[in-house]
Amino acid sequence: MKIKLIKKVKEPNRGTSASAGLDFYVPDDFKATKVWPGKAVLIPSGVKAQVPEGYALVAFNKSGVATKEGLIVGACVVDEDYEGENHIHMINVGDKVVDIVPGQKLVQFILLPVN
Repeated sequence: MKIKLIKKVKEPNRGTSASAGLDFYVPDDFKATKVWPGKAVLIPSGVKAQVPEGYALVAFNKSGVATKEGLIVGACVVDEDYEGENHIHMINVGDKVVDIVPGQKLVQFILLPVN
């Protein structure tokens, strides 16, 4: 899968060689945002991904972000024919206000076959 950075952002990467997904980060130009309990935020990732035919790029929770911060993934599927910037949709299901800041690791994307 080809990835193109369209903003100043850390390139998606695997945390370890055995990691299933690519970690995505908040772009450097993102204005720090508070997410209140029960609210959601849509964050432009600064990344365009060329998803191969027969696949989808699917966002999954990072366990630490979900369990410690109460932030979970909302909309999560990037289809093979989508050509725009990928976005990160996070929902605060916890009971405290959570700050999202530039450079923060939020989700992991996994390329999955769909046919």
